[in-house]
Amino acid sequence: MARVLAERHLASGHTAWVAMSEIVDGDMAVSDLKTREKSIQEASLSLVEHNAGLAIPSSQHWSFLTQIHGSKNIEVKENESVLGLEGDALFTTQERKVLTIQVADCVPIALVSDSGAIAAIHAGWKGLLNGVIENTSEVLQDKSPGDQAAVIGPHIGPCCYEYGRKDLDSFIEAFGASVVGVTDSSTDSLDLMAIVRVILEKRGIEIEYRDGSCTSCDSKFWSYRSNGTQKRQSLLAWIEKN
Repeated sequence: MARVLAERHLASGHTAWVAMSEIVDGDMAVSDLKTREKSIQEASLSLVEHNAGLAIPSSQHWSFLTQIHGSKNIEVKENESVLGLEGDALFTTQERKVLTIQVADCVPIALVSDSGAIAAIHAGWKGLLNGVIENTSEVLQDKSPGDQAAVIGPHIGPCCYEYGRKDLDSFIEAFGASVVGVTDSSTDSLDLMAIVRVILEKRGIEIEYRDGSCTSCDSKFWSYRSNGTQKRQSLLAWIEKN
């Protein structure tokens, strides 16, 4: 069942909410543009049905992207939603606009600004190398200056994310040796959380909450790496006026 990862009260007089769906809430994959409206309605209805105690805004206020493992971010403005545009991060200063990120191993991240703004980021290895977190943090700061905090959802851990040593070189060069992990079978792996931590520390962003679940290990989540599934769980982030 979907869980609230963070409920942060902001200096702006808003509350930022970040929640994460699980398999029991239904498939949150909504990237098929031909069926996007039906998909997003079904996903939101399923999530609300399974989580009556969580006041998630209705589906007409949801935004989602066609995620492309890049660094592009898109603003959700007043009286609109983003439906299927290509990008890997959404941000908004508008109330009750639900930003969604669909994942099945990549790192879902919400950035919350104390001045009353929020962003949702899809961070796979390509996006991390391409600067998706840095770009989104910068545009959020430009739009709504203030201290930022990060909320990090479940993703594949170094216990399962096997990576050849040669392929790790670009990550070591960019982020340092701490990004090298070890799998449960004692082979080299990539530690996505270590990369995220390096980036956040450089930008002075505190980690409000981090879900330590590995999507490949934990049966509550779908994992592309473990079985090639096309199904997805979703991080949802929005702000409300107190």
